[in-house]
Amino acid sequence: MDKTYKLTNEKNDPSLKYFSENPISDWSFAGYKASFNKAKARPVNAAKIKNTYLSLLERIQQLNIDPTLELEHSRDEESDEEDKIPSDLSIHHHPYRTCEYTLAFTDEEKEEEGEGEGDEADFENTSDESKWMLDGVSISDLCFDLKNTTLKLIKYTDPAQLSNIRLLALNDTYIFDRDSTSSVSKYFPTKVHTMLKPTLSFDTYHPTRGLNCYDWCMDIEVSPPADWTSSLTLCTQSLVKACGSKNLLDMHTAQVLTQILPVLINGPPDDSNEDSFVHYYLSLLLSSVFASDPLLKMKWVNGQLIKNNSAAFKPDFLVYDISDSVKCVILIAEFKPTEQNSYVESDLVKLSKQMKDTLNKLVIKGVTKPRICGIHCEGENVHTYVMDLPSPKLYRIINASKIKLFKNLDQMSFLPNKGAASETATKIETASLYSYSKLKRPAPNPPVSWLSSENVTLSRIPKKQKK
Repeated sequence: MDKTYKLTNEKNDPSLKYFSENPISDWSFAGYKASFNKAKARPVNAAKIKNTYLSLLERIQQLNIDPTLELEHSRDEESDEEDKIPSDLSIHHHPYRTCEYTLAFTDEEKEEEGEGEGDEADFENTSDESKWMLDGVSISDLCFDLKNTTLKLIKYTDPAQLSNIRLLALNDTYIFDRDSTSSVSKYFPTKVHTMLKPTLSFDTYHPTRGLNCYDWCMDIEVSPPADWTSSLTLCTQSLVKACGSKNLLDMHTAQVLTQILPVLINGPPDDSNEDSFVHYYLSLLLSSVFASDPLLKMKWVNGQLIKNNSAAFKPDFLVYDISDSVKCVILIAEFKPTEQNSYVESDLVKLSKQMKDTLNKLVIKGVTKPRICGIHCEGENVHTYVMDLPSPKLYRIINASKIKLFKNLDQMSFLPNKGAASETATKIETASLYSYSKLKRPAPNPPVSWLSSENVTLSRIPKKQKK
């Protein structure tokens, strides 16, 4: 090809201006980036520019122009970035996903029964009586509208740029948060988000306020014990006082302090890998909370939870109830010692999928209106979630709490419920007792027709499949 060739831009497309003003021999990512940022007040992230640049090159190739060398060079740079840059999983976009991605759609029920009508037909068939309504507003319709617009969006947008909220919507899961920027309600009118907040019971499962625990933590933060012996003495006194008061939060706090304070007295331990991180901090908190309920059992797994046609899940921690010799999972947790996610789906998306599949199993077992709990911990940030099914094909996941995990004596006042887990465990026991006496399972409530088995997975295209 003539190296002086310039792209013919008959429609004056501004996105092709660089390629029409410069000869093909001068085309380069560096040159395009400089041209792209020329009129910008602040430079745009290089990874975002690269996605645009690669898309335009592929578009130009379709016009029988062949800048092969430059495109292959860009792919090599892309692979290098893939190995070096961790994914920035923000709520709005994922600017460092610079590889090629695809969305895989699977539905176990449709695969078993044959393809049926699409999701839009399912939404249309949802009766008004079963919709989630609030002051005359159909929250169900607003959620389904978001899913439908996302399905249209992915036809024209790189799936790597989808936010967690939209990826979850494709899986019939909708996250709600007090903060609208982290909630599916960011796509609703502001007045709807305002109406939703008091109805979602964000504080329903918070424990009864402690009598002394906060003061204990503040006192330790301001005036820590001098040595290991004095720390044990202080914790023992707190534990005796907490047991005397019968205040649940005081007792949990005192128990955790008894185990963690003697360790922190000489400085924070090395928690650079996941096993150490869990051992020193998370196991103490979770064991205290969930070991106190006779219906609940714990398991540190990192083994397979659920396997279906599309995914095999390996959570880090489970809480379950053994009913009728069958393990019924109630809580699932994912941990990371640092705020760093995978290049594909975030831990929040993976956690939500596991919660959804687990909720489906409990409904099928006849557990009445179950709720599944989730814990997501990245670095010092701990989020707890509760999932239920208020309407057909609408899995509502509520961000119930956000706390900072204490990791040294200066943060003891950050000490952090098992309410939803205990409630669901009691419902599991009730369903089992019914089965024993009636020799059949209770009728599912909500009905099985409300369940969704659709799974949409974001995956990276293997290099050997790239064109």
